[in-house]
Amino acid sequence: VILEQATLAKITACVTQEPDELLGQEPLAALQEIGRNIPRRVCQHPFRKNDIVWVCRTCQADETCVLCHSCYSQSLHEGHDVAFYHAQAGGCCDCGDPDAWDPAGFCPHHGPSAPCADSGLDVAIVNRVRGIVPAA
Repeated sequence: VILEQATLAKITACVTQEPDELLGQEPLAALQEIGRNIPRRVCQHPFRKNDIVWVCRTCQADETCVLCHSCYSQSLHEGHDVAFYHAQAGGCCDCGDPDAWDPAGFCPHHGPSAPCADSGLDVAIVNRVRGIVPAA
């Protein structure tokens, strides 16, 4: 997803601490908007009733660690002990969380080393904003 120029300007203003360029928003509101546009290191997709939830006993840290269908479909689990089930409401995807999942089982969009290419931002800017914006 390529970010709009206005959002890029807000990110640059926040990380370079030039509040005049926040385009009329309060700093907190600007950072919250930025947080919604920066790729997450951990998927955290919230499961709804009947979503497909994947379990890889080879990669998971414990039986509560799971992947959403999108992350599982884009990750490598060939030859692993896998299963799926339909979720009840609650829980979220653990892709990208090295405490919950073996990094070898992450999809290409999550994890500490996930590229920021999809965001259209310079890696240094994304890393600075990740230090400011929660869950980014």
